[in-house]
Amino acid sequence: MKYLPLIWAGIWRNRSRAILMLLQIASAFLLFGLLQGVNSAIKQALARTHSERLYVGSAVSLGVPLPISLLPQIKAVPGVKVVTPFVQVPAIYQKRGQGIPMYAVDPEAYFSLGPDLVVPKEQVEALVRNRTGAILGATPAKRYGLKVGDRLALQSQLPRRDGTNAWVFDIVGIFDNSEQPNGANAVIVHYDYVNEARLADRDTVLLYVALAENEKVAPEVGRAIDRKFANSSTETRTQSEGDLIASQIQRIADIDLVVGGIVSAVFFALLLATGALMMQSIRERVPELAVLKTLGFSDKRVMVLILVEAVVFCVFSAAVGLGLASIILPAARSMIGITAMPMIVFVTGVLFAVALALIGASVPAWRGLRLQVADALAGR
Repeated sequence: MKYLPLIWAGIWRNRSRAILMLLQIASAFLLFGLLQGVNSAIKQALARTHSERLYVGSAVSLGVPLPISLLPQIKAVPGVKVVTPFVQVPAIYQKRGQGIPMYAVDPEAYFSLGPDLVVPKEQVEALVRNRTGAILGATPAKRYGLKVGDRLALQSQLPRRDGTNAWVFDIVGIFDNSEQPNGANAVIVHYDYVNEARLADRDTVLLYVALAENEKVAPEVGRAIDRKFANSSTETRTQSEGDLIASQIQRIADIDLVVGGIVSAVFFALLLATGALMMQSIRERVPELAVLKTLGFSDKRVMVLILVEAVVFCVFSAAVGLGLASIILPAARSMIGITAMPMIVFVTGVLFAVALALIGASVPAWRGLRLQVADALAGR
């Protein structure tokens, strides 16, 4: 600790240069925190998915509809507890920008898929009895001030047989999602009602959602479903919830590759810039280092002082950047459920900061080790 004032004085010897380096490093770690925070949060969300929940889609593509006639055959597969047809219909409430997606399902089966779908049993029973009923997600219910007993009028691009695009439902319940802060953002309606009322794609589904008896048998149940429809005109591809989400993300981009490429490029540029500034700082302080050696500091101690100075400064600057990222990152919670930056990102960031400091300061530290007092003070 007795060397800390000396280290701190060395860091702020040239304030303008120190501030420039601080901004460079903090900006880089701000970007690192945001990118790696989102990436880590997505991976954690995938790890929390329900492996026993299976999604049965077309083997051609997820967007290719499947006939409703497959429903009883999927139900008959050993290990399947419940299965529901699933059709997602984009819809707008009152005006553009107020989207509430419609999920057309078998209500009783859908709300049996897992404990994360929280809704009173009597409200599910009310929806089963009411073909034009709906159970609304807690998020849009709170946002638009809707409650049980209200009428919900939606506009959708899915045309009805009566020539309109208006879908009107009676709200008989409100459901929530116990695992995702804003996961309950849709309205759950009867598949039979939507299927009979729509003009196109009747008697088809986007996919089926099945619940296996447990996580251990889920992979085999998925393979059994696909074998049942192999070599038919409606071949299927069954995925677990985590696999389905991961494949959808992969369609957009390889998150690991994008994050790794950006972070690597930023840190390489930062290493060059930081190393150059550190070398310039040491060159200016050569006489001061010589004085330290004259006062009894060994070669190794001078080298360690230079390295520690770089580590302290880089870790401090990285902490500033990561701290800003931890404040900004929760703004993404409405999209992917992030509530706080994962601790692993902080730990990784600090390790990167230490590595950056050691690599960037290695050449200046070596010069400090080999510094000769007579040469450094020559001409003074």
